[in-house]
Amino acid sequence: MTDQEIRFLINTHIHPDHVGGNENLADLGVLIFAHDNTRLRFLEEKSHYPRRGGSFAPQPPAAGRPVITFNDEMSFHLNGEDVQAFLVPPAHTDGDVFVYFPKSDVLHLGDVFRTTSNPIIDKYNGGSLRGTIAALDLAIEMAGPDTRVIPGHGLEVVGREAIVEFRDMILDVQNRVYNLIRDGKHLEEVMAAEPTADYDARWGQEAGWTAADFVPLVYYEQGGAGRLADR
Repeated sequence: MTDQEIRFLINTHIHPDHVGGNENLADLGVLIFAHDNTRLRFLEEKSHYPRRGGSFAPQPPAAGRPVITFNDEMSFHLNGEDVQAFLVPPAHTDGDVFVYFPKSDVLHLGDVFRTTSNPIIDKYNGGSLRGTIAALDLAIEMAGPDTRVIPGHGLEVVGREAIVEFRDMILDVQNRVYNLIRDGKHLEEVMAAEPTADYDARWGQEAGWTAADFVPLVYYEQGGAGRLADR
C-alpha cells in the first residue's frame, strides 16, 4: 500500500463489483487498462451476468471505459517492478487478466480464483470450466513457495497451496459429474447425487452462487443432456 496518488488501474474483468469505481477514478485522472474483450463488454447495450440464473444490468457508463487495452499482455515498469498483466484462457469471463509483481512475488488472479465460493463461470461473458482449470494450472505453475496470491474475493492473501486445493476441488467435482453422465444420469439425478457435498461447507455457502448454480454448468460443459424443470 502507498499514500501516493493512484495513476493506473487494471480491470481484471467486466463485472460491476470490479469496474464500478472506474468512472470516479477516471474523473481523478487515473488511466484504466483492460483486455480488449473487457472493453468490448463495456460497449454492449446491456450487461448479462450469471447470478440468479442470468441477470441483466445497465450498460456501464462511458466515462468508466478502459482507455488502453491489450490483446495478450502488457508490462508496467514502476517503482522498481516490471509488472506483468496478461490474458489467461477464458475462465471466469473471456477477458480475465492476471497481474504479477515479480520482484515482490505477488500474483493477483482476479475472480478466476476465489476463497469464498465455488468458481463462478460466467457463460454470458465467455467463461468456461475448461478455461478455469487451465487458468488455475497456469497460476499454480507461476506461483512459488513464497508467492503471495490475491484472490478476486476472499478475506486474506493466500499461498500457492490454496490455488491447488481450489483446482483439485473443481477437478474432483468435474470427474464425479462426468461419471454420473456416463452412467446415463440427467441433470435432476446429478443434482440429487450432490457431487459437491464434500466441499459445500468450505466453498458452497455464498448466497447467490451455490451448488445449484455451479453443478449445472459443469454438467452441460461435460456434455450432459436434460434440464431441471425450472430452468
